[in-house]
Amino acid sequence: YFNMFYTVSIMFYGNYFFAEPDFSENKVYMFNYESMLLSGLPEKGLARAGIRIKSKVEISGIGPKLCLIRIHSIEAAEYNGVWPTSSFSRSLKLTQVLTGQLSNPIKFEYSNGHVGNLMAPDSVSDDGLNIYRGILNALELSIKKMQHSYSLQEAGIGGICNTTYAIQENKRANLVYVTKSKDLNSCEEKVEMVTGSAYTQPCWTCQQRNKNSRATATYNYKIKYTRNEAVITQADVEEIHQFAPFNEITGGNAIVEARQKLSLTDVQKHMAEVPPKEFQNRGSLQYQFGSELLQLPVHLFRIKNVESQIEESLQDLVETTSEQLPSDAPAKALKLMHLFRAANEENYESVWKQFSSRPAYRRYILDIIPAVASHRALRFLRHKMERQELTNWEAAQTVLVALHSSTPTRDVMEEATLIVKKHCPRSSTVLGKVCHLSYASLCHKQCSSSDSCSECLQLLHGFAGEALSKSNTEEISLALKALGNVGHPASIKHIKKFLPGYTASASDLPRKVHATAVMALKNIGMKDPKMVQAITLEIFLNHKIDPRVRMLAAVVLLETKPGLPILMTLADAVLKEPSMQVASFIYSHLRALGRSTAPDLQVMASACRMAVRVLSPKFDRSGYQFSKVFRFSMFKELLMSGLAAKYLVLNNAGSLIPKMAMSQLRTHFLGRVADPLEVGITVEGLQEMFAKGYSPDRNWEADYDFKEILKTLSDWKAFSSDKPFASGYLKMFGQELFFGGLDKNAIQNALQAWYGPDEKNPSIRRIISSLQSGVGRQWTKALLSSEIRRIVPTCTGFPTETSFYYSSITKVAGNVQAQITPSPKSDFRLTELLNANIRLRSKMSLSIAKEMTFVMGINTHMVQAGLEARTKMNAHVPVNVIATVHMKEKNIKIEIPACKDETNIITVRSKTFAITRNIGDLAASKMTPVLLPEAVPDIMKMSFDSDSASGETDNIRDRQSAEDVSSRNSFAFGQSSSRKEPFVQSMCSNASTFGFQVCIERKSIHAAFIKNVPLYYLVGEHALRMSFKPVYTEAPIEKIQVTIQAGDQAPTRMVRLVTFEDPETQVSSTKAAIKRVKKILDDTDDQGTRKSRGSSSSASSTSGSAESAMSSPSSSDSDNRASQGGTQINLKTRRSKAKGKKFYPFGDCSGSSSSSSSGSSSSSSSSSSSKSSSISSSSSSSDSSSSKSSSSSSKSSSSSSSSSSKSSSSNSSSSSKSGSSSSSTGSSNSSSSSSKASGIKHKAKKQSKTTSFPHASATEGERSVREQKHKTQSSSSSSRSTSSGTSSSSESVDVARRHSKYDRQAEPKHVKSQFNSHSSYDVSTEWEYHLPKVYRLHFRSAHIHWHPDRRISSSSSSSSSESGSSHSNSSSSGSSSRSSRLSGTSSSSSHRHGENTGRSSRRSHVSRGVSIHHSRGSSLTCERNFLGDVIPPGITIVAQAVRSDNRNQGYQATTYVRSDAAKVDVQLVVVQLAETNWKACADAVILPLKAQARLRWGKECRDYRIAAMATTGQLARKPAVQLKVQWGNLPSWIKKTSMAFMQYVPGAALMLGFSEAHQRNPSHEFLVRAAATSPRTIDTVIKAPGVTLYYQALRMPFTLPLGPSPTYETRDITAWNLLPEIALQITQEDQSTCEVSEGDFKTFDHVSRTYSFNKSCNLIVAQDCTEHPKFIITTRKVDPQSFSREVHINTTSVNITICPAANSSLLVACNEEPVLSHSGVSEYEKDNVKIYKNGTTVIVEAPTQGLKNVTFDGVILKVTVASWMRGKTCGVCGNNDREKHNELLMPNHKLAHSCSAFVHSWVLLEETCSGGCKLQRSYVKLNRNPTIDGEESTCYSVDPVLKCMKDCTPIEKTSVKVGFHCFPKDTAVRLLEWQRSSDKKSASEDVVESVDADIDCTCTGDCS
Repeated sequence: YFNMFYTVSIMFYGNYFFAEPDFSENKVYMFNYESMLLSGLPEKGLARAGIRIKSKVEISGIGPKLCLIRIHSIEAAEYNGVWPTSSFSRSLKLTQVLTGQLSNPIKFEYSNGHVGNLMAPDSVSDDGLNIYRGILNALELSIKKMQHSYSLQEAGIGGICNTTYAIQENKRANLVYVTKSKDLNSCEEKVEMVTGSAYTQPCWTCQQRNKNSRATATYNYKIKYTRNEAVITQADVEEIHQFAPFNEITGGNAIVEARQKLSLTDVQKHMAEVPPKEFQNRGSLQYQFGSELLQLPVHLFRIKNVESQIEESLQDLVETTSEQLPSDAPAKALKLMHLFRAANEENYESVWKQFSSRPAYRRYILDIIPAVASHRALRFLRHKMERQELTNWEAAQTVLVALHSSTPTRDVMEEATLIVKKHCPRSSTVLGKVCHLSYASLCHKQCSSSDSCSECLQLLHGFAGEALSKSNTEEISLALKALGNVGHPASIKHIKKFLPGYTASASDLPRKVHATAVMALKNIGMKDPKMVQAITLEIFLNHKIDPRVRMLAAVVLLETKPGLPILMTLADAVLKEPSMQVASFIYSHLRALGRSTAPDLQVMASACRMAVRVLSPKFDRSGYQFSKVFRFSMFKELLMSGLAAKYLVLNNAGSLIPKMAMSQLRTHFLGRVADPLEVGITVEGLQEMFAKGYSPDRNWEADYDFKEILKTLSDWKAFSSDKPFASGYLKMFGQELFFGGLDKNAIQNALQAWYGPDEKNPSIRRIISSLQSGVGRQWTKALLSSEIRRIVPTCTGFPTETSFYYSSITKVAGNVQAQITPSPKSDFRLTELLNANIRLRSKMSLSIAKEMTFVMGINTHMVQAGLEARTKMNAHVPVNVIATVHMKEKNIKIEIPACKDETNIITVRSKTFAITRNIGDLAASKMTPVLLPEAVPDIMKMSFDSDSASGETDNIRDRQSAEDVSSRNSFAFGQSSSRKEPFVQSMCSNASTFGFQVCIERKSIHAAFIKNVPLYYLVGEHALRMSFKPVYTEAPIEKIQVTIQAGDQAPTRMVRLVTFEDPETQVSSTKAAIKRVKKILDDTDDQGTRKSRGSSSSASSTSGSAESAMSSPSSSDSDNRASQGGTQINLKTRRSKAKGKKFYPFGDCSGSSSSSSSGSSSSSSSSSSSKSSSISSSSSSSDSSSSKSSSSSSKSSSSSSSSSSKSSSSNSSSSSKSGSSSSSTGSSNSSSSSSKASGIKHKAKKQSKTTSFPHASATEGERSVREQKHKTQSSSSSSRSTSSGTSSSSESVDVARRHSKYDRQAEPKHVKSQFNSHSSYDVSTEWEYHLPKVYRLHFRSAHIHWHPDRRISSSSSSSSSESGSSHSNSSSSGSSSRSSRLSGTSSSSSHRHGENTGRSSRRSHVSRGVSIHHSRGSSLTCERNFLGDVIPPGITIVAQAVRSDNRNQGYQATTYVRSDAAKVDVQLVVVQLAETNWKACADAVILPLKAQARLRWGKECRDYRIAAMATTGQLARKPAVQLKVQWGNLPSWIKKTSMAFMQYVPGAALMLGFSEAHQRNPSHEFLVRAAATSPRTIDTVIKAPGVTLYYQALRMPFTLPLGPSPTYETRDITAWNLLPEIALQITQEDQSTCEVSEGDFKTFDHVSRTYSFNKSCNLIVAQDCTEHPKFIITTRKVDPQSFSREVHINTTSVNITICPAANSSLLVACNEEPVLSHSGVSEYEKDNVKIYKNGTTVIVEAPTQGLKNVTFDGVILKVTVASWMRGKTCGVCGNNDREKHNELLMPNHKLAHSCSAFVHSWVLLEETCSGGCKLQRSYVKLNRNPTIDGEESTCYSVDPVLKCMKDCTPIEKTSVKVGFHCFPKDTAVRLLEWQRSSDKKSASEDVVESVDADIDCTCTGDCS
């Protein structure tokens, strides 16, 4: 039949091949076999490593479907070198090792192309068997009949994988070609081992977009067939594994390539001999993991005698780490761990016996054994805990590491369970917590890896049940947190028992437990999101649950990534949400999530954006007191990795300190999501505790009993108050490691330790005495922080591994000794240390060594070959200090030894190698750098050589090339120090004064030149080193000494006297110049004598005082130019000497300092320097070079003085001769004349001149015009001003051209300037019609409208202005003179000032000018003397290098402070101890509305400067502040750094929400303006050179103090009270005030109600509503006819009554004794309660009771409570929780239905009517019978109503709304029964109706 079928088939289908490949019995098939495995990067020119095995393989059929395979003639070779140029090198030793492994043949089943089971003797190792599997894998074929191509799942060495076949046939040659390709990523039963990533979650969306590892294999077969059999004659296999840590397309990848070749050489007919061994069944073709699991990829060594090797290795580790940690310490620790893994328990025990008594060894053993992570290690630890050989602290550490690093095999779980059951206390000790939480984490791993984790779950569920039955809160928390760590859905039903709303008993548990239970659902939500969503949503929607628990439920809900329907439900709930806290929290959380870019959150983010659109109109502006979520996230597609940080603030009652804060970090990497760190802190009642300070708990009831009062209220309930505590928790990778808290006792003990005597604190006494005798400690910790491995088999039978190891050793060593005098006595308190003298010697060192290793390739115990990237980090921080502190004398002295030899502070090295090692020949192991430096193409290292042969260009080239290399290299910073090593850059900053230098050295060689992808940047060699090196000094430095002395003794510590020399005296004088100038001096002399000493000295300004902080934006660019005006300098020197004037180093008005010191002076300074400042001058210029506009302006001036004009003109001429442009004479003169015209004190004028124009230099023309442009833009008052400005500027440019040596520069600028000025005018006219943008608004200084009344009088005569006037006046004059200058012609300005007497109505015209040059009020007086001449320094700091020859070397800093009501002056001078003229000066002046600071340094503080000025004022009529920073010449490194920094500013600003505008800003000025647009928002403008940024309506965290507050007039804000003012502002923001007056009241939460209860019953205004009330405030009407009422303030200590007297004054009684009755007594204090009068108002303060103050003036009562009482008050004033929805809270915590019902509920009733209150509370029956549920009903009120007492009749009623509970009419109870029954409290309200309540009664007889 078969033959017939065969023939028919051939007829139909052609000659198809049917026989499947097989091995016939009694035949031996000989094959040549070659396999190769290589790892590396795919590019040529980089090193790879691998192995190749060649051998002969014999396969013989030995029975039906049974074959034998034997391998012989093995030849192994290793590859280690650059691909593809290197070659394999034969390795005899590896050949021997492999021959040993493969000497035994094995049997296998084979039929129809399928390999069945393998049988092998026990002597064949797993590794050897896997090599056999690799060969047999090539024989696995699934040939389908009659199909040419098909796909199927086929078994192989790597699992059952998707395989596609393609078959071709060569009929003539009887050959069939089969191609099969496998996708090794889509396999069932995939063989792979992944360890170390149990605590991370896969990110499926990331993995869909990007696979980090892919693998594929292609097989090519050549099959020859005859009639009855088919034989595989050749098989070629190629398999590629690709690993891409980043984006697989653009991120670069590494590959492992495996090839096999099997070719038939001969077939012999004979019977194969089967060795007479016992063959065991050893499994199928699938790879079996063997030695590679225990083999660490970093080490390969022979283990002969494990115990002695452990001892050796341990000793080596301890000895090498005794001093500083070497960089190979972590590697040694890993080696030791590897040895421990190979050892057994006997070895552990003997090592422990030998070393446990030696601390250093003991520490290492206890660090490394837990990291072994095997059941043997756990058993060893358990025995040690049983025998109590470990302390609790050691046990906690070892258990933590051991349980977290173990893999949950059955043995491990058994040991762990025993440890938890027997040795973990259930209590809340550290060991108990660590133990249970770590066990839960292990259980989590077991549940993740296998389905059966019921045992450990059962244990933990049982623990939770026991804790609940004991109702022990601590244990409940621990059990819940453990269940949270496991995160298994089976725990839900157990957790529900603790959730509010699920079981009745749960709601009685404390809020802390509810919060813990909700958080325990977080990890479960990852496995069963639907269930968790249902629970958390239900909790969130239940308004009865505490808001904080609901917020946490929402956090857990959002962690489960819910879909759009749930998010919209959430949003809808928020719209109806009564609590603003919850609403704000959810809104900010949704908004933060909506911005996320991570792939796994995309769907949810878009849903969140939808929800936010619904909410944003309502919640966009909720303030900082409300709960919030802040989230920052970024995800980089190129790296396929991201980072997100989240910070949650949960507040309640809106207090300043949040009740709970959590921050969480999340990372996306390698297609997985991890939460590496989460920290949470909860605080309760701490604010209150610290507010009261240290006071032992006193008996609350002792002094005053509130219970009696509160009885009269209808079922008053206290707010549940949590005990004060602070608690926190720490989670890593989603697993809680530890939690703990401080309860009230712990906090009080801490306070007591600080304040109390130390008999109660023996521990402190012990610490101090041991410090005195000296303490030496050493602590080391070795930690294998992570071991992440992924092992997969390859077709060769060798495994390939991708793994990452991170291990670190930390060591802290130190000796500390303290000498305390006087020596502490027995009754010593800690506070006494503040008066003692302490000398502390400490020598410490912190050493850290870390090693990170990434390995990819083969790793077995026979051979290792592949890529290895190692990063080592070493840090070593030595601290060697002797400090002496004399507290009383305010003296601190610190001594540090000098730097003697080079110390590396931090070293990071990273290098990638191709490595090969084999166990046979460890000495021949080879490491080749993947990227050899010589492989980097030369073009990267070479500098461009031009053909020019001139020596000069050569020099340039040499100088440049060093820079090129460093700047072109993508990682470079700083100059390349040496030309020898092209890839190294080093930078040293030298502190030769102290004999050391700090050096940073970098080296970077990477492969990115081959392919510009992130992975290739990492490959290669990178190094970074920071070190301290000694610097050679002429005399050796012995030590460095720093002394700080404050107070009266400060001058005694000064080493060098601080004096300033007049720098001009050092310039050699030229006689010619003196002659030329003598005449001028005579002329001006008489004016000088007229000058009053008080006014500012022009001589100081001319003689070149220090550069002006306020001088115009760029005034001292000239400083670095060559001095050209020697004549001018001499002239000024002589003159200053002639006048006998003093040199003012800190003086500064005119900015002429720059002119005199550099010689290129601007005419602005020259005009000011002319002494015209002594009388207001209008200098008409006699020199032709002066501009015409100036002379015209002087003519129009109202009072000109000829002599001054002469001097000024001569000055200006000399200055222009000296080669600098006198561009601004015009404007400066006009300004001075106009200031005279408006009759203003001359001090101001100098300032006006100072600022005329920036940059005293030849480039003046262009700059002045640019300034002019600014001014003309602002002064759109008249076209005339613009034109005059233009003309003067253009003419001044001509002057500049004539007198300038810089002709080339000036030429083009002239043209430019004219163009500029015209265009600016166009712009300015245009602006009148458009609303300007915020960054174009003008800032107006507050000085303009100061004391306007003085201005008119002063303008009447010039003499009055000369005689000087007040600060404020002169400051206004400064601005007015400025404005006149801006307008260009003096007449217009003076006219305008005459017209605008008082507050100038047209100030807007000048405001731009003012904003550019802020008025220099005279209060910043020019002579700013060096304060050191007048007062002693306040603090002296001397940093000195003590040299062997005792010469002074170092620095001295002295600080001087002088303050009075109007002004605070601070100066700091730093000088060198050696006699040099280098100095650094910092000074600041703080005035009522303005502050200014400068920093200058260099020769006599003159080379460099930075100045800053802060001013208050207005911006578009809104109150505003402005900060302006200006600078002159700066060192190049500052310029470089700031330029680099500025590149990032626009991007960062954009991220923060700023907008950018394009404007040309001054190049030496930085400006920040902030204007308050509302109490909560500010508009911000930042102008820097090259960029203008602005932000409109930026939210502020607190309300700004806006409004017409009279504070400026009454109270000077000076430096000293500025910060306290801000702090006060914030705390006031956090206090709450309630007002109660005759007809209305306003609650703490600012809700106003109109309702009066004016009868003679007491009404509770406000009270402390906690369990132990601290105060109650009540008020009552005294006399129904008048408005007068009395107030009772009852606190726990005193009882205060304030009542009206006959003469409309108020009488005050304290504990029924009258106080403040005598007219002389204004204040009374008792028990921390203070009572005083302010006018007719009585004020009571009781801060410790929570009452900030209570004020009462007879009509209005105001109560302000402390911020820590937030949410704890009740009464008519409300509960003070910043929520407006719950204001009408009655004493029973229900919301009233009407305002009247609310007020009535807080009325205090009396037992009898004798006191005047004749009301009682009673329940009422509804006077109609409504129909409820279809039945007629009788209804009774749920809350009582005020009614008259018995025997009384109402004379006044009012209606109140009350809720009623109804019964069916026929079954209804009677009213009396209802009143007695206790069901009322829980009864439901069926209807709400208005009923009458009595509020006044008249009574007959003795009403009871």
